[in-house]
Parts: sequence; C-alpha cells; structure tokens
Amino acid sequence: MYAYLRLALMVIKNTFRKREVFDPTTSYVWTVRPGLADLDVYPEVNNGRHFVLFDLARYDLAMRTGLFRWVRKTRSAFVVAGSTIRYRHRLRPWRRTQVITDLVGMDDRFFYFQQRTVQSGRTCSLALLRTGVRRKGAIHPEEVLEGMGLSIEPFMHSWVAEWNTWDDERPWPI
Repeated sequence: MYAYLRLALMVIKNTFRKREVFDPTTSYVWTVRPGLADLDVYPEVNNGRHFVLFDLARYDLAMRTGLFRWVRKTRSAFVVAGSTIRYRHRLRPWRRTQVITDLVGMDDRFFYFQQRTVQSGRTCSLALLRTGVRRKGAIHPEEVLEGMGLSIEPFMHSWVAEWNTWDDERPWPI
C-alpha cells in the first residue's frame, strides 16, 4: 500500500512552511524513519519501497518549492518515465534515513533526478530517475519553471546524457 499517511502529514507540514526558491545546485534532504509497512521478510526496506521513499522525497521538494501548487493549479500530474537503481547496503527499519535529491539534468521533456538513501552516514541505494510534468502530453521543463517564476537554462551531466541515450536505444517489446 502506498504511504498515504506519510503523504498527508507531509501536506500538513508543508502547508505552514515558507516556500523555498528552487535552486538546481542544491541537494534537498528529506528525513524519514522506515517502519513496519516498508519492510520485507528479512527485515529490511523492500526494494520497491525505496522508490516510494524517492517519490515522497520528490513530493516534499515539490511542496517546499511551490511546484506542487503549480501542478495542482494547472491540473497537471507528475510522472516517472524511467529509472535505474543500485542497492549497496540494507536499509534498516526505525533508523533515521535521509533521502537526498539532486537535479542532475533537464532536456526538452524531462527533469532528471539522482536520489539516494543514506543511513548512518553511508549510501544504501542510489537511483537515477527521468521525471516530468504532463497535462495532455509532456510539459516542457522550462515552462514548468517559468510557471514557478524561475528561469533556469536546461543542462545535463554527461553521464546522465549517456544513460538517457542507452535507455532510449534499448529495444522495446511489441
């Protein structure tokens, strides 16, 4: 089940928080303590739950910077169009965990985020996600940022561009 209680608490918390100006060079940190609902049988955070934590961290970023409000006002939606993840260490329950989000690129359709979980000072998982905002098709990231009152030129780290090319060239089953 999706983490609706965490999401509701996040909405309430961000209702009273002062809006931050989005800075593409800043690492955004969201702190959480994984609980019983996040675990598999081992007990550690389930591999799929890492993506839920990443989703929630991006929602927190969107709420903190005003993007969430713009998306609701324009009746758009957040989408994930691709992802790659690597796991290095078990993510243990009930321990303080940071989810660190960095914008590592933008192109004509998508935002690219690198997100990682950190527990006890070491990175447990690291993901690269291709995300976007859509209404009736993808909304250009520059339009999204302009809607938030920002002017940020598209950029992309070379390793993100290589991943993007690799992912686009993979055969897609019919």
